[in-house]
Parts: sequence; structure tokens; C-alpha cells
Amino acid sequence: MNQPSVEVANGLRSILLELSDRGPVVVGIDDLQYADGPSLQMLLFLQRRMKTSRVLLLLAELSTVRSPHPVFHAELFRQPNCRKIRLDLLSRSGVHALIESRLGPAKARELTEAYHTASGGSPLFLTALLDDHEAAHRPGGEPAVPDPAVPEPAASDAAFRTALTDCLYLAEPSALSVARAVAALGTAGSPALIGHALDMNTSTVEHALASLAATGLLGPEDFRHPAARTAVLAETPPDTRHDLHLRVAAALHHAGAPPGPVAEQLRAAERAPEAWMTNVLREAARGALAAGRRATACAYLDLALKDCADRRQLAALTADRMRVEWRKSPLKAMRHVELLWEALRAGRLNGHDAGLLTRGLLWHGRYREAREALALWKAYGAAADPAESEELAALTTWMAYSHPSLLAVPGAAVVTAPRTGPDAARPFGRHAVSVLYRLLADGAGEAAAARAEAILHSVVLGGATLESLHAALLTLLCADHPDKVAAWSDELLKEAEQHEAPMWQAVFATMRADAAFRQGDMATAVRHGEAALARLPASAWGVAIGSPLAVLILATTMMGRHDEAVRYIRQPVPDTMFEARYGLHYLNARGHFHLATGRPAAALTDFESCGRLATAWRLDLPALIPWRGGAAEAALALGLKTRARALVEEQLTRPGTRQPRTRGTTLRLLAATGAPEDRPGLLRQAVDLLRPDTGRFELARALADLRDAHEALGEREAAEEAGRRAAEMMASCQVPAERARPGGVLRPVPAAPAAPAAPSGTAPGMAPRSAEPPSGPPEAARPSAAEVLSDAERRVAELAAAGVTNRAIGRKLFITVSTVEQHLTRVYRKLDVSRRRDLAARLGLGAPDAESA
Repeated sequence: MNQPSVEVANGLRSILLELSDRGPVVVGIDDLQYADGPSLQMLLFLQRRMKTSRVLLLLAELSTVRSPHPVFHAELFRQPNCRKIRLDLLSRSGVHALIESRLGPAKARELTEAYHTASGGSPLFLTALLDDHEAAHRPGGEPAVPDPAVPEPAASDAAFRTALTDCLYLAEPSALSVARAVAALGTAGSPALIGHALDMNTSTVEHALASLAATGLLGPEDFRHPAARTAVLAETPPDTRHDLHLRVAAALHHAGAPPGPVAEQLRAAERAPEAWMTNVLREAARGALAAGRRATACAYLDLALKDCADRRQLAALTADRMRVEWRKSPLKAMRHVELLWEALRAGRLNGHDAGLLTRGLLWHGRYREAREALALWKAYGAAADPAESEELAALTTWMAYSHPSLLAVPGAAVVTAPRTGPDAARPFGRHAVSVLYRLLADGAGEAAAARAEAILHSVVLGGATLESLHAALLTLLCADHPDKVAAWSDELLKEAEQHEAPMWQAVFATMRADAAFRQGDMATAVRHGEAALARLPASAWGVAIGSPLAVLILATTMMGRHDEAVRYIRQPVPDTMFEARYGLHYLNARGHFHLATGRPAAALTDFESCGRLATAWRLDLPALIPWRGGAAEAALALGLKTRARALVEEQLTRPGTRQPRTRGTTLRLLAATGAPEDRPGLLRQAVDLLRPDTGRFELARALADLRDAHEALGEREAAEEAGRRAAEMMASCQVPAERARPGGVLRPVPAAPAAPAAPSGTAPGMAPRSAEPPSGPPEAARPSAAEVLSDAERRVAELAAAGVTNRAIGRKLFITVSTVEQHLTRVYRKLDVSRRRDLAARLGLGAPDAESA
């Protein structure tokens, strides 16, 4: 100390000694850590010279791991009259005592646990919490700390926020930066990681962390209360905070952290200016999507798109964004098509993404553009690259059964042989599509069903596997296992819900509805069919809307709920639906509706249109779409027994008719076309083949026909037994038992509304999609025969009304039997009659002697 300082110190000492003569004197000095050198020298001078006086020198210093004045401390604690007292954070009982002193015993019991956790035992924070509690008059037990969802300070949180910032700004200089880094990380992390982010050495970071822990702000791994983290980030200027998140992201990436945590930092920074950041965001989006966090994946991809400058990478990111969005809304996802189109034309789109674009165009029936996309893809060397070639083969195989009209030669050489050996798992899902396509050509068998189940066990639900899983389910359905399809669809529906994927849910709900219909559970079929339509708006379904509508039309028709069936038929559908497999299901369903409501000619038109397309597209498999069965029922209703029998016999020659359900149904129809004495035997075979668990409704119809066959032969006891079983089965299917009649044709309800059939000039598969039902019964306001029939049709009709057989009509008029049947089909439709005996009345002739086939 220099001379003036010694004089000042002696003068101060004299004053203190004089005061101590009157009584004990306490001298308190706070924030000693900020004292300069001369001041510390003066304090040592006073301490050495007051050993016997009644003066207590109380020095308070912020406790840190490393003392700011080590020499002063060493000198001070050498003195025998000096004692060091460390003030620890308040214990739980200390917190309780402080709360009790301010708020009373009841509040102390209520708030102690929560406030001890939130404050860490810091008197500063605890006092601030109590101040906020009193200001807000909070009655609950949660600490009155800032709401993490509110970025700006609230009046009731003011004391806590002030205490927090005061603590940080009064701490060591590095403590504020470290606290911000910990807040950005969301965890204390490693000192090395924080040092890398802040460009600070590890020992400095360790010291700052220890200081923050000593104040009660930090716990072992993070801030003691989440609101503290929010408050620290809130008080950080936005530019500083965004830059900090970028630095933390770079530090995490450098340390080899997974993409997710790095992407979260970039998301908080609200920008990703470097190329490596774009790659990280893309990988993180894939991980989030696999975990079912669709919204998070979208946020990562949107951020990557925001700063992406590379046009090829931009196309890949856009494709990823379309994939994610497709899960929720196939319609909204199409907003990305234009950019992908531009990339495909410029050769910047890989095969996987080109396939995505093509599938999107196909889903929405944009076939001209889909053809162009395929042509461009091939032109840019898809066939030369093995991976591209494999992707193209997978797409064309899928198209062969979903959109066969687009293939130049439908079904020709589009299936590649599935791989075998150690790497067989990679194309396992693609194998499912091949299995289904071969099934369509060769018919279903247990081997195909076993392969389909193996695929369902092995393939995980995802955007790239949806087609494969759907193909496996369709294979099981065609292989006569609707019970297994129902179980698998239920499981996949749960997974789709976890993935936040309404589109996937809609697809599997449709499969579940189809399985329920085949099982004969009509109410469940309707419930799942309606759930499928509820998952996506009609505009988002594209051409695939034919599938759920078909199941709903069939189920409600069979239940006799024709008003509901009409509502589904009125649902507008795209014209291009009839260029895809979905249109076949729709035509088949609408044909059954017409048949059930007394319009067999319209029904036959729909069934035959369905058949022509199925045959042309090589999708003619009764287990998939049994159009011949419907056509045979319509022909029977029109009195065309020969035509009906030919259809049924032809169906027996198609692949897959050895399956119990398909064969049993076909035998039931064959019995309807045969002689009365032959019917019971065929129907008993049908009953033996059909099972309640896989074809309850068809079994009910076979039993009803068996009842009628026995009645026709006077076998009352056997008829009663078959009738009892038929009634039970019909009731379990929610189908009125009285609506069955001989031949398996559902009894029409005359007053039911109906949708009109396609006019005779309508191209196959392009029948009207929606129309108002007639205002009255079908017989109302009918035109005369002379007004609607051609000369050729009138001649055939008159002979048929006279009871002449089709073969005899052909001989008389020098035309084939097939031509006779075609004329009669049009006559029945134009005159709106269903039997030959009705022709005479409509033509103004006498009743025929007999009705012949």
C-alpha cells in the first residue's frame, strides 16, 4: 500500500475502534469478487490490526469453483481470527420454512415440493417465485414460472425472469454465453461440445457450468425448470439466438450426432445455408417419417427447400415433400407436380422420383401425362441403369393390374423374376406385386397365399411398401382368405394411424370393407367403406374412388338399403376411372344394384362392359371380379337361360375356380340354369364348399336356393331344414331372408329408387356416373314398342312373345343365337320388362303358351 492509502486505512481503523468502544461493530462488504487490488490490501490491513477489538468484518463473495482473488484468499485465511462459511442452497425444509413465513403453513405444504424443484434451493429464485405467486394469487401447486409457450414476459412472471437475468448478468462473463448454449442444446451436454460451439476452451466452459450449478440455475443435466431455458432463449436477441443454433448444429454435426438433433438446431435457427445442412435435414425428415412424425418431417423438408440452390437437389427434396404430403392428401401433394415435371424433362429426376410422379398422375387419372412421363423416363436411360430398370419394372408390373389400359400390350413381359438368395429381402415387397400379377394370370392357390402372408410378415409399412402390402392383401383376398385379410387390414390400419397417414388408412379401410363383404358381414363392410371415404375427400381419391364405392354399393344393395346405394352411385367419379381396375369393381357393383332393383337389362349391360374390359386387360379372374356370375343372374332374369348357362360354364374354365368360395358360388348359379331335378345335387355341393367364415352371404344364398329346389320337388322336410339355415345365415349377414328367390336372384323392391343404366351407344366402361332416380315406379310413362324398337328387334320380340325358342328364332330369321340374345337384351331394356311373358302385353299380343329359353 502507498502512503496515502495507509493513512486512509489508519483513519478508518481509528473510527472503527472508537465505535467498538461503545458496542460491537459489524462491517459488511458484499460482492467482494468485484473489488480492486488496493481495496483488498486495505481489507487485509484492517483485518490484521483488529484481532482484539469488538469489530466483525463480514466479507461476502459470489461462490465459484475458482476464486477471482486467490492471493487475497491465501493471505486472509492464514490469519487465526478468520473463518470461511459456505452458504449452500436451501434444503427442502429450508424452502418450506421460507414459504411458511410468507404464505402460511397450508400453502407451504402445498407448494414446497414444486418450488424446491423449480428454484433449486436458490433463495433468489425462490423469493422471486413467491413474489410472482402473490402477485398473481395463484391457487394451484405449480410454480408461478413463465409459460414456455409464451415468448414474451408476462406481468405475473416478472420477478422470476428478472431474478434469472440478474443471476446471469451478475455471474462470470462466460456464464451467460454458456447458459445460452445449454438453453439452445436443451441439455448441459459435454463441455467440449459447448466449447466448440462457442469457440471457448473446455476449462472455461467447465468453470461456467459449475458456477451456474452453484447458483441453483442448472441441475445435473439441464436447467432445473424448463421455464428457465425458455426465459434464457427469450432474452437472447433473435439474430444472436439464430446464429447460436447454427453454431450448435455445426458442433453436433462435427461430433457425429444423429441427423435428428442437428436438424432441430437448424429448425430453431430457421435457416440452413450450407449444403451439408440440406443433406442432414433430408435424412432427419426420413427418420421422422419412419417414426410417424409427419409434421416434423414436413418442417425439415420445408426448411431445406427454403435455402436449397442446387436444382437437382431441389427436385429430390420436392419429391420427398410430395411423398410426405401424399400420406395425408393425394390431392394437395399434386401441387409439386409442375416442378417435378420440369426436372424430369431436364433429366434431373432419378428413377425413384420419376416413379413417384408417374404414380401420382395415374392416381388422378391424368393418363396422357403419365404416358409422357414414362416415355421421358425411358428416354433418359432408365433401361440402362439396373436400379432405374428395376424401379421401372416395378411400376409397370403394378400398372398391369391397376392401370392396364396404359400398357401398349397389356400384361406383356412386365414381371421380372423375384430374386432369391441372401439379398432377396430387398425386393421382397416388389415380389408381392409380381405374385399378384401371376395370380391374375394363373389363378389363386395356397402357394400364392403363403407367399402373400410371408410378405405381410416381412415388409414394414412405409411409403415405398404400400403397393406391396396392398398387393399381398389382394392376393389373399383372391385366394379365398378374407378372414386373414380382415386381420391384417386391422393391424395395418393401426400402423397407418400411428404414421399420421390418412391416405394409407383409406386404402386399408377399403380392403377391410372388401374382406367383410366377402365374409358376409355387410354392416362391417359399410362401416369400413364409409370410414375409407371419410379419411379422404372425394376429390383426393382420384380414380381409386371406385374401390370403396363398389363395396358400399354392393353391401347396401344386398342389405336392401337401396336409398343408400343410390347415394353412392350418385357420387361423381372421374371418367378415367373406367380406364383402371377400379372401374371394373364399380361396374360390377352397379350391375348388382340394377339387378336387385328389377332392371336386369341395365345390369347385363354393366356386367358385359365389365367383362369386355377385364378380358382385354387380362384381369379376367372370377376371384377378383366375378362378372360372369352377375351377368348369368341378369340373363336368368331376362329369360336367357342358355346365355346364363354358357356364362356359368365359361366361368368354371377360368383360372382360380377351384377355390371353395368361387366354385361354390359358380355351382349355385349352374344349378339355377339346369333342370329342377338336377338342382339339389349341385346346390348341396355348393353348400359343402361355402363356409360361414369366408363366404357367409354366398352360403346363405345357396341354402335359400336349396330350399326352393326341394320345395319344387315336393321335398318339404328338406326344404324346411335348408330354409331354416338360410334364414339364420341371411340374418347374420343383415340381409332380409324374404328377399331370396329361386335362381339366387335377389327379389327386387318395386318402389326402390335406381340409377339408370348406360345407353346402348355408350362406350364400354364409360357408363353415366350419377343421375337422378326416376320419380315413380319403373312402369310409369313407358313408351310404346313401336316408338323404341327397330324392325329387327320387333320381329325377334314378337317371336319370343309367342313362345318360340331362341334357336328357332335364329333359324326363322336366319341369324345366330347370339344375335337373337343381343336383340332380346335390348328389347328387355327398351321395354323395361324382365320376363318373356311380359313381352306379349307390351307388344299388344296374346299371352304365349310357354316361356322358353
